[in-house]
Amino acid sequence: MIKAAPADDLFALLMSMETEEQTEATAQAAVRRLLDAIRSGERADLGDNRYFALTLSGAAGRVMVRDWMEGRFEHLAGHIAAWFADLAIVARDGHAFAHDPKFMAVCGALVRELKDLPAPIAATLWRVAVQGLPIPRSLLALALARLRAERVDKDQPPINHARMGLIRAYYVRLTPGGDATMTAYLNPDHPAAAYHCGRLLAVFANLQRAALGEVGAGVVQRYYAAASQTPGLILGRLVANSRNHLGKLDAKLAWWFENQLAEVMGRLGDGAPRILDLEGQGLFALGYYQQLAALRAGHKTEAGDPESPATIAPADGDQ
Repeated sequence: MIKAAPADDLFALLMSMETEEQTEATAQAAVRRLLDAIRSGERADLGDNRYFALTLSGAAGRVMVRDWMEGRFEHLAGHIAAWFADLAIVARDGHAFAHDPKFMAVCGALVRELKDLPAPIAATLWRVAVQGLPIPRSLLALALARLRAERVDKDQPPINHARMGLIRAYYVRLTPGGDATMTAYLNPDHPAAAYHCGRLLAVFANLQRAALGEVGAGVVQRYYAAASQTPGLILGRLVANSRNHLGKLDAKLAWWFENQLAEVMGRLGDGAPRILDLEGQGLFALGYYQQLAALRAGHKTEAGDPESPATIAPADGDQ
């Protein structure tokens, strides 16, 4: 067994504590290259190595052992590569993937301030990353609670990339072998109505801003929490409001928005679900975020006019 060099330190990559050799590459790419080298025999020196991981935390002035893990180095590389792949999410501007998140950024996405994070939650998330485990449902609930709180915040902070990546990873890992419908970018063909309800809210918000400009409390601030839990009760009201907003636009832009709305609403089939469970709320969040990113990027759905403007989307802090 040969001691791994600093450049091969997978735990440093997971924490995004970059070595000089890693500064030009994403964490995911660096782990993937190392894993491929091990499997091809190029780094046979690491093939038989094992890792040992002790998780500690402070408690009442004492050190507490939270967890102990060990296993093959190759398996660790595979699990960390999968961690970054599953967390991959489109950036807020819709033009590329968000940067690979540091482990502590993912932890911080679950609480208002990182100092509020309970040690057992951090230990659980570390085990998930190191051993390639499913994301616990309780962590999805925490992520969604923070998302709702920030959407109704009067200051509307930018949507947290690490949080949205963790929500996506929950669904990717929910199905053995992954979920092909849970893409990092907008998926107009997603089979879940809850996802398209979230998309619809993003289009409504965009439409309101195009019609009215900046307003004190917009569609998202007023309706996100309720719409993500009871879309059947809220979205109908927003459909009615949209008619007033469309009337304030010039004909070409109104036509473009009408097509956007028709495309998304056409995916709802029998209509928006009356109530969404926790999994449905997570799909709503992803649909909302990915549709917003697509609008910011000037993405056109198949129902849209490629010549129509798509630059009405709000700045990062607006929604």
